[in-house]
Amino acid sequence: MTRLEKFPYFISYFLGYRKSNHNKKPIPQWRVYVWSFLAAWIGIALLEIIFTYSESFQNHDTPMIVASFGATAVLVYGVIESPLAQPRNVIGGHTIGSIVGVIIAQLFLNIQHNWISESQKTAVTWVGGATAMALALNLMQLTKTVHPPAGASALIAVVTPNIVEMAWFYIAVVVVSAIVQVTIACLMNNVERRYPQYWWTPHAPIKIDPLTVHTLMPSSDEKVPEEVVSDNLTEAEEGRLQNRSVSSQVSTCTSVGVVEHALLVLRKHVDESDTPFALISPGLPIVATHGLLSPSEYETLELLLQKLNAKAP
Repeated sequence: MTRLEKFPYFISYFLGYRKSNHNKKPIPQWRVYVWSFLAAWIGIALLEIIFTYSESFQNHDTPMIVASFGATAVLVYGVIESPLAQPRNVIGGHTIGSIVGVIIAQLFLNIQHNWISESQKTAVTWVGGATAMALALNLMQLTKTVHPPAGASALIAVVTPNIVEMAWFYIAVVVVSAIVQVTIACLMNNVERRYPQYWWTPHAPIKIDPLTVHTLMPSSDEKVPEEVVSDNLTEAEEGRLQNRSVSSQVSTCTSVGVVEHALLVLRKHVDESDTPFALISPGLPIVATHGLLSPSEYETLELLLQKLNAKAP
């Protein structure tokens, strides 16, 4: 059970959770455009209202909006399935970008107040801006929070004079902006779409290299204990089966019993990991998580399998 399942469904629904029997209905493209427009308008307008009329922000000469959040709006309202638009990347990326930008601004610009010439300050500014953006990128890569607009948040903190004067308060402005954008995205994008796809890590599919599939379904003349097959499956899922030598002589005759056994191991593994799945293969019955397929969907897949079986050599 995921953590979102513990919330009432009307709450978890707007946090991106869907039940296994949820029937996703395609919507016309024009409605996608309408929802994107409305969400982006509300998200940007709300930030402008907060920073324009809030006395606590105006006391620090906060700009109406940090420009990098225009780019964030494109991602979280228009390309909502992208990994770059998920909450971890949006909030984490902007937080890292703002912190790095402020630190570089303090080190490069605020320590020295008596510049020899304006050209010297200009040179230090562009060097600091490039340093902040590049360093923020590396930290986002290390933390898996890459969010392109966050690079602009780091850059703005160094090259925009009034932002440099805000110093550490700029971090609060950026974090609040990121949280507001994600909140509006959750409310608006879940009316007819789904956002986020995940909060922390994506649901990675089971990865099985075709060259190593024989480790899951050994040839009929090999007897492999269930524990070995299960261990091999786990290794394949985690992507650790790399550069393993494959015998040039792989048996082309695999018994149905071994195949069925491998399917049972696969199903058991997926059931224990609480991951919805459907397995469809010619000559074999449809195997799916309970409640995942509706009766009409099941019948459609049965017809498709019949056609595949009819055309099989």
